[in-house]
Amino acid sequence: MTKESAHKFLEDATRDFALRDKMKEASNPDDFIKIAEKLNYSFTTQELKDVISEYSENVTMRRHTGVWPWLRDVHWI
Repeated sequence: MTKESAHKFLEDATRDFALRDKMKEASNPDDFIKIAEKLNYSFTTQELKDVISEYSENVTMRRHTGVWPWLRDVHWI
């Protein structure tokens, strides 16, 4: 489990609509991680949160549009 894998996951999800759709099937953090593992990603929920936090560093205003609007539906992040 690595933050590098979480980075790769987010980069891939930026371009891959099918990946995003698969992740929407998750109803909780455990499901999210299990789906990610089936897709050859290996990270913990904390590693994913840390990476998202790194990407969000110095962001003062959140927009309703952007690279990861689908991620807003993941309420545990």
